[in-house]
Amino acid sequence: MSSFSQRMGYNPTRSLVQQEDLDAETRVAMWNLLVIFREILEDRIYRQFQNDGYLEQVLLAIWTYTFKEARDEYPGDAKVWQRMKAGLLDFSWFDALDVLENFAKDIKRLQPESESYQFWEGFTDAANDRFEQYLVGYRFIETEITPVGSTEESEAVQEALDAVGGLKGARHALTRAVDLLANRQNPDYPNSMKESISAVESVIRMVSGETDLAAGLKRLESAGLTIHPALKQAWMKMYGYTSDESGVRHGAIEAATVDQALARYMLVTCSGFVSYLIEEGRKAGLL
Repeated sequence: MSSFSQRMGYNPTRSLVQQEDLDAETRVAMWNLLVIFREILEDRIYRQFQNDGYLEQVLLAIWTYTFKEARDEYPGDAKVWQRMKAGLLDFSWFDALDVLENFAKDIKRLQPESESYQFWEGFTDAANDRFEQYLVGYRFIETEITPVGSTEESEAVQEALDAVGGLKGARHALTRAVDLLANRQNPDYPNSMKESISAVESVIRMVSGETDLAAGLKRLESAGLTIHPALKQAWMKMYGYTSDESGVRHGAIEAATVDQALARYMLVTCSGFVSYLIEEGRKAGLL
């Protein structure tokens, strides 16, 4: 929400999505988020985890794996927090995002099994709120910071990951698509697209028993599911684009012709279709 001074035109509103940069205001906001979670984890309510060394284990992991420092030269909690602060405020934008992402991964990986509240989910949800507020072109999807155009896009992918549940093939493909897209140093957009399509194929096999999209949709319709003709045609054309002899699924699309926007579009679109297929398959009694 804009401030009074922004609404009155005295201070400019941010109008450009931050894709390969993080301004000072955003960096401070993300550091303040870490401070909040530091306070939560150090609060007396979670003193039991202090006794188990939970927070110390997280900071040691940050020191060892994020900052690539010698484990036996751990300088103490306070200095690691200072190093994290410097990372967020002064490092390159992608190294700053690495600090956030690794913190989320470590608090998830090291959390005691006895605690039901998932700290990492609270952290990533709060981080996504700030990404949206400061127009950062990334969102957490589980613990991966992934390029997206909006919160709605990240939620579509997350909903699909939740929906696939025990469908291991579909979940693996979607997770792999996110990983390949989220790699900030060496993204692989063509293979991310392939994995997105593979997730759809996997769900079609599970829901309908068919390996082909057209046959799968026909099976759903025969089970009583009504699919709007325009929606059906749109998906047939999309699938045809990726499946013909020069399509991405056959490796004929060169890396230079698949950019982040196209790979992201495919991930979000396929995620939405995966969620749709699963929901409708359950309604039709096929799952």
